[in-house]
Amino acid sequence: MVRCKNLLLSLLLLLAINTAAQETPLKKRLSFSFEPRYGFVIPHHDYMGYFVNEHADGFQLNLGLNTNGTKVWHKSYNYPQIGLGFLRSGLGNDAVYGNMNVLYFYVDRRYLSLSNRLNIGNRIAFGPAYMSKQFDLQSNRNNIAVGSPINVFVQYDLTGYYQVTPRTTIRLAVGFMHASNGSIREPNKGFNLITSGIGLQHSLTAHKSIIRNTPATPLDTSRSALSVAGIMGWKDISRFKHYLFPVYGITAEYSRRISETGWLGVVLSGYADQSIEEEFRVIGDTTFSSSKQFSAALNLSYEMRMGRLSFLFQPGFYLHHSFSPYGKVVNKLMLRYCVYNKLLFSMAIKSHWVAKADFIEFGIGYRLNAENLFSKKRIHE
Repeated sequence: MVRCKNLLLSLLLLLAINTAAQETPLKKRLSFSFEPRYGFVIPHHDYMGYFVNEHADGFQLNLGLNTNGTKVWHKSYNYPQIGLGFLRSGLGNDAVYGNMNVLYFYVDRRYLSLSNRLNIGNRIAFGPAYMSKQFDLQSNRNNIAVGSPINVFVQYDLTGYYQVTPRTTIRLAVGFMHASNGSIREPNKGFNLITSGIGLQHSLTAHKSIIRNTPATPLDTSRSALSVAGIMGWKDISRFKHYLFPVYGITAEYSRRISETGWLGVVLSGYADQSIEEEFRVIGDTTFSSSKQFSAALNLSYEMRMGRLSFLFQPGFYLHHSFSPYGKVVNKLMLRYCVYNKLLFSMAIKSHWVAKADFIEFGIGYRLNAENLFSKKRIHE
């Protein structure tokens, strides 16, 4: 858990450095908020719903940093707020499911002018979640939702704002939360929650007063890109006999810029999943051969770049796989960081169907300017 906290703190520091302006001291850009949350667990399996007997109450605390226009993406996303937050939430049954404690990184975006008293927006948040109770064969076998204390948390909110004073705002939210461990430990049904909240947000300086009007210089002016990456992950497939099976893969992605910060592309991926042999054995299928551990997938990709950091949404389908219970749909939700505009580090949740986690995928890759690559090819021809 400490490592996860250090990772998120380092990420916020990198973003703070990436957004810093010499004429605006960092402390003047800080914002604080407190927001009680009220909601309920969505029991996506009947046997989970049997134990859900109360609402999911909780609260969120946030420390935010208001962006000020020193980077191209600040203006593109209407000067969003980035920050760290803490969430504590019930999970519908304290005795069986316990509660969830989350340290998360978030991006809050408003769609209308910051001068408006009324505004609308959204929030994307992610981070490590600590579950106070998890599955145990001896002491808690009724909890088939999560098998590990540390899980991955994702939140999406639709938000409304009412500006009471230039520095104080009432924030209303309704949204979706998900927590699971990406099959690092079975069981891994995960938790899905619908929650709402109303809270108070206070900035040390009025956000609109720190915005820099001079144009920023873009980090990357290319119009298309070609990226290749190696990926790896691990997965557990049994709650009774724990063993982590490795998964290896390679991806190739071609994308084109569709806005200052938005990229649309297509991704071809190949995987070698060593858990497939065990999956065949569990269901009593004796037709397994070594070639059946290989699969291929095709995904669309929408990338939201925020400087060197990107959020990627990649819905897709399998071109080939041999284990039919996985179905045809394969989706990815990815976070990627770029070093020197070329070296890529990524973490993604790969899932089947809509949100059935397969494994957590870690990648390292290299990005090329596709325009330069193809122009050099034409010169040689």
